Amino acid sequence: MPPVVDPQFGARLRELRQRRGLSLRDLGRSAISNRTTVWEIETGRAAPTMELARRLDDALGACGRLTALVVDESALLNPDDRDRLAAVRRDPRRVDRTAVDSLAAVLTGQRRLEDAVGSAAVLVPVHAQMVAVEALADQARGRVRNSVLDVGAQWAQFAGWLSANTGQLTDARSWYLTALGWATETGDANMIATALNMRGHLAWLTAAPGPLIGLSAAAARQPASPGVLALAAQQEARGHALLGEADDVDRLLDRAVELSDTAAHHPDNEPPWIYFHSPDYLRLQRGLAYRLLGRHDEAIALLTAGLAAIPPEGRRSEWAATYMAELALTLLAMGDRSGAAGAAAEVTDIARATGSTRLVQVAARLRLRLADAG
Repeated sequence: MPPVVDPQFGARLRELRQRRGLSLRDLGRSAISNRTTVWEIETGRAAPTMELARRLDDALGACGRLTALVVDESALLNPDDRDRLAAVRRDPRRVDRTAVDSLAAVLTGQRRLEDAVGSAAVLVPVHAQMVAVEALADQARGRVRNSVLDVGAQWAQFAGWLSANTGQLTDARSWYLTALGWATETGDANMIATALNMRGHLAWLTAAPGPLIGLSAAAARQPASPGVLALAAQQEARGHALLGEADDVDRLLDRAVELSDTAAHHPDNEPPWIYFHSPDYLRLQRGLAYRLLGRHDEAIALLTAGLAAIPPEGRRSEWAATYMAELALTLLAMGDRSGAAGAAAEVTDIARATGSTRLVQVAARLRLRLADAG
């Protein structure tokens, strides 16, 4: 498997090289043997291997800062799993339960990796892996077919999320439909509800309250787990917040809290893809909805508390930056330009670190709002 490289690797390499006063030729001679490769990496035309990142670190005295931006995907699997998946890719008819388990293990690793480095960094490898997943789904038959489609639907849902998060909404819609089709075939109510919910999320991204409410409500009608239903309820609440319907917002958010409490008492009944769900996540959702309703004091308190509860490793994630941006807007609405500027600066830093096109656009809009308020 190729390594996953942080989108900022090239810029970071150039910064470190220039700080040391080295030319492309100087660094090429000491780490690679030619200047062209350094130039290609700095400009994003080529990606480094893990070994090359280590050599560049050594040549620049960077103490592992470049190596930290490269993740070896093969480390997500043990050798037996890697061999098993390689064999299945060569001949999808050889798929068995252990191969399906290996595919699920890769997906778990990819989800955690995306939390750390952002959607853009893992989009290409995941799309490449989806070719193999679709081939398995086409070939699988008999008793193993449902298992293949179960994990395949999770892969398709993840691919849809990555596509949506990087602004490729048409691709996202297609992947969600694939997940919905496979989940319908297997009768997986949790994934059916999730796929409907994610289609609703696309409507949220385009500020379309009609389908946002309708698809979220359709997800809520499924016989899914309490955690999945809680996500549907909070998302439907956001749709009503866009319309200024405060009573519906509070009703649905209170329902989401009740469902979340139930889920917390029976965590083994929840699907693996909602690992991020927590009371603090719902606090952030309520803060977002209250901002839309103009309840700014409450929104600031909720967003601040929710962000403070995010573990350090998640604080620099794309999804956390989304709520930092909401906090910046709310602070600005309350006349706290200094606080808003601080939150906006953090959003900008995370956008640069993750290479998220969506976050870059969010950060740019925040800067314009701050300039207008100045």
